[in-house]
Amino acid sequence: MIVRIFFTVLIPFVLAQTGHPRFDPPTESVILQEGSLAKIDCVAEGEPPLKYTWYNQSDEEITSDANNAVFSRRTENGCSLIFDVVNASHSGFYSCNAENMHGSSTKTYDIAVNTTSGNITKNETSTIDKVNILNVTEDSVEFAVETSGDPDSFYARYQEKLEKSETVQKFNKGDKVVVRNLTAGGLYTFQFQIESPNVIKLKSKIYNVTLLPRVPDVIFRSLKDGLLEIEWFRTFDDIRRETIDIYEISYNRVQQFRGTIWQRDDCEVNIRINRRCYYSRYTIAGLSPSNYYEIRLRAHTAAGYGKEYVNKIYAI
Repeated sequence: MIVRIFFTVLIPFVLAQTGHPRFDPPTESVILQEGSLAKIDCVAEGEPPLKYTWYNQSDEEITSDANNAVFSRRTENGCSLIFDVVNASHSGFYSCNAENMHGSSTKTYDIAVNTTSGNITKNETSTIDKVNILNVTEDSVEFAVETSGDPDSFYARYQEKLEKSETVQKFNKGDKVVVRNLTAGGLYTFQFQIESPNVIKLKSKIYNVTLLPRVPDVIFRSLKDGLLEIEWFRTFDDIRRETIDIYEISYNRVQQFRGTIWQRDDCEVNIRINRRCYYSRYTIAGLSPSNYYEIRLRAHTAAGYGKEYVNKIYAI
């Protein structure tokens, strides 16, 4: 196999300034109690004056109009999000944006609502009693849904962290409950109910599911003197989601038998790179000249490791 070697000049981009708005941490999970008055504070570091803007689950601006059920209010140090009376429909991902003369920064809030409902959802004759997550892949989730009252159908509504609207899917009696065509590495919320959400959205238990990551896109930048520089592509959406927590590089020396069979030696090397390392490249050292190596790279989320990128190189 011939491996193409690409050479590029990487120009660093300096993002942060002393006065640039900054949130620490950049994400936060909040649980609200149904039926209560709630306030969430948003405070950023950075050179004043700072302008704050809140956005709801649909990425719509939340104004300071106190006549609304959810509104924002400027405070001495930041800006608060006020829920007049919390209900189940208020769950989802909200964002607070802080802006000054140096730029802007956004903090994401994952808001869940603790409901007082005993069951998940129910109508007069049918009830969804239990939901289990059976299988998670890079683009699908399979559920086991237990119902009583023998309903003819039920509905799932779901939304990815970066999406602006929900998707509704209907399942008929006897259907396999699999939601497909999802985004690899996505962070989804799922809710189930008997009635169509297009008619009425009922309060229901929220299931947070992180998908497996996709196979990384990898480029070998250089190969010389026993050094191999590897770089992999990370999308801006992957960085915003923060679901990928580890990248793992592994490699072995390999030999070819009978023209087509490759056999690895027993000396496997594993390198784990934490997501806090914002660069997406690594240099492997100590490769023996005139030997073949199998290079593998995979990503990890809360769901586990995704499929591996695999390629072979001839060390020089």
